[in-house]
Amino acid sequence: MKTLSTAVVIHVSDFERALNYYTNILGFTEDFKLADYAGLIMDNVSIHLSGPTNPGIKKTPGNAHFCVDCDEVDAYFDAISKKGALIAVRPADRFYGIRDFAVNDQDGNTLVFGSAIADAR
Repeated sequence: MKTLSTAVVIHVSDFERALNYYTNILGFTEDFKLADYAGLIMDNVSIHLSGPTNPGIKKTPGNAHFCVDCDEVDAYFDAISKKGALIAVRPADRFYGIRDFAVNDQDGNTLVFGSAIADAR
């Protein structure tokens, strides 16, 4: 077997509110939308939003926590901060060799955006 890709499914309590936040604030683009379920993309990252009326597997909203490798961490932080992103942790260089920051959505799902620090080993 060869794995090809993955998509995190984020369970949300208000589908339209979450879709607005992820697209208009965080900058994801809608790939597909099926009633109370949507696929979003940003470059090579794919995530799915699952609302409360989606008939699939149910998880409690607010329990997702995942990391996105990216470049230009500070520029992205500045851009989404100005749009009203819910900042959980401000950008900083971490002991584990990553410069990162964290945002939450309205349900408390957490996305960490980070980039390896060039001289960290």
